[in-house]
Amino acid sequence: MNGRLEDLIAKFSQNAGLENIPPSEGIWKFSADGNVFGVTGDGAGRVWLFGEIPFADPAKKEALLKSAMEANYFHRGTGGATFALNPGTGALTLVASKRLDALGEEAFFAFVEKFVNTLAVWNGFSNGSGPQTEPSAEPQDDAPAAPAFAYDAGFMQV
Repeated sequence: MNGRLEDLIAKFSQNAGLENIPPSEGIWKFSADGNVFGVTGDGAGRVWLFGEIPFADPAKKEALLKSAMEANYFHRGTGGATFALNPGTGALTLVASKRLDALGEEAFFAFVEKFVNTLAVWNGFSNGSGPQTEPSAEPQDDAPAAPAFAYDAGFMQV
């Protein structure tokens, strides 16, 4: 496991008044106001946040999926995260990642906070209670104005 991520998690846990519990199978699990999310790292130097949005009303599943896919468009309505369907469970999952070397303590806390707020909004949509605020319609802060690939695949902009 990446020592830098472990340090950030320890500081996050301390700041939130939580016991610093080691990861289970490389994943730390947290809950904020009932919004369960996981934190993990990968071998490519990225930290990943993820949380599932349950289909509270099966009759409204298609409408929620349509809303999620529309929100995915240039990250409008996702706070910079991306929706996906978990291939193992079929659950709607919100996922965000950032380069670990670009995150200091405050930036990591802000990344987690923004993610959890977005997760809470979408859980509100799903369970019918509705969110207090709409997901941000603005593109992600560090996102380019024009479409771009999420990773460097060797393409160049023309």
